[in-house]
Amino acid sequence: MDLNALALRTKAKNHWEHPRVIKTISVTVKHPQFGDIVSLEAWRISRAHCAGSFLEIMDEDMDEMHQFSVTLFDKYGNVRPHLVNPGHRSGTGCWGREMDSGELVYILDITVQEPYRGKGVGTWTLLQFLESEHVQTDDTVVCWPTPVGIRDKSLFNTARNAQIAFFRKNDFRRIGRTGFFGYSPKSDHPSRSIPLDGDTGALDDDFPASSTSFEQRKLRFPLHCAIIDDKTMNVASIIQSFYDQDPRSIHKADDMGFTPIFVAVSSLNVVATRKLLEWDLRADLENAANAEGTTPLERLADTMRSGREFAEIFLGWKGYSQDELTLQELLKQAMGQTADANISENGKYGCTCNQCAGGWLSPRMRFRLDVDAVFWADSMPMNFDSFTKGQPADPSDMMDSPSSFIPPALYPSFYLSFYKGYCAVLRAIHDLLTTTDDPLSAGGVRRFIEPDRNSEFFFQKGGRIEYAFDSITTCAQEQSPLGDDTFSETFGDNED
Repeated sequence: MDLNALALRTKAKNHWEHPRVIKTISVTVKHPQFGDIVSLEAWRISRAHCAGSFLEIMDEDMDEMHQFSVTLFDKYGNVRPHLVNPGHRSGTGCWGREMDSGELVYILDITVQEPYRGKGVGTWTLLQFLESEHVQTDDTVVCWPTPVGIRDKSLFNTARNAQIAFFRKNDFRRIGRTGFFGYSPKSDHPSRSIPLDGDTGALDDDFPASSTSFEQRKLRFPLHCAIIDDKTMNVASIIQSFYDQDPRSIHKADDMGFTPIFVAVSSLNVVATRKLLEWDLRADLENAANAEGTTPLERLADTMRSGREFAEIFLGWKGYSQDELTLQELLKQAMGQTADANISENGKYGCTCNQCAGGWLSPRMRFRLDVDAVFWADSMPMNFDSFTKGQPADPSDMMDSPSSFIPPALYPSFYLSFYKGYCAVLRAIHDLLTTTDDPLSAGGVRRFIEPDRNSEFFFQKGGRIEYAFDSITTCAQEQSPLGDDTFSETFGDNED
């Protein structure tokens, strides 16, 4: 086929719900005689506008984008550490933190009409797209070779392998040991030096999905199933009976490479974990040769992370469970690691320094919030003269952040007394943060507010301390690396 005769048309439009984050790109290739013969669909994703909601936004349209986001990135759109740090799950190690820069371009589909496959038009289309204005130098292009509509397992694998070969031929290389492949426009990117036959396989290549029924698995791996089914004290006796019959049974891996201790941890079975750790399981605790490519402790960390991310999106996170924290402590002790603050009561909210107030407010964040609180407490009095006696002002006319968080329903009460009461809240936040080690709370702040006519008027008219919290946390985020990073420019050399 004469590729010079092909005409490529591209249409880009903003996503209907998230126009600042997603741009949908449609590419069509037309032959003068045969008509449209190739189509390509992609998303161009701007993580800078996700504001910590990257996973939530990606989850809304289709499961494929959910899998893409949670497998490769965190809620800010930053690549998962285990994919770029040295280790079993990083594969060839050709991908690094450069994936956090630029935009993400996700190829959803490339379809070549049946009579024209194998004639180079698919490669031509892909290369035209990769060299277009929609892919910039610092971007990362990602795809997931996964055939759709094929039920037969053998035919599915054949089609998937063909798709993988197609993308590899065009300089895509596997990201870690996931099912996703990445492409960098930079010719000197490490992925470009990986030969076709040097690319790594996926984690599940050595452990294909089992078609065995649960009843069959009970017969083949009775100890594993018992650990999953029974979290009562009875499971300790079951494990002991297996050990008495055959001491090797507590080390035996199932068809996915999972040992009994791995199964106990992944199912959050504290009783089974305690019992198994009565024996020497050091080799099992360090073993990552399974379908997930993780040790039991790494599997627990993934469980805690994914559970937290899911809860933050859909339920509201209430902290790690006691079982999770207990298992973490047991595993670290068994591996000879120093137990950190995550294993104390403070660990419920993810503290790793043992200095966080309430287990969640770190000294660094405390300093950031106090800087904003005291700044506005000192700045807001300059607006006092902007008020007309006996008339409410318009909060949108105030040149300060705190006023922008006053709900419109309270605008009729936005008198000078209200504003002074609000200013007193910011001052009280500063006093709490600098004179106590307490975490930030409305009740704690209220103890530092002088009960004068201004503060009483503020609360009587519906004012809330949480409005000030919204203000200082928003300012802190906007000034952080998630925003313009001006805080680091100002306080980067400040020892506090």
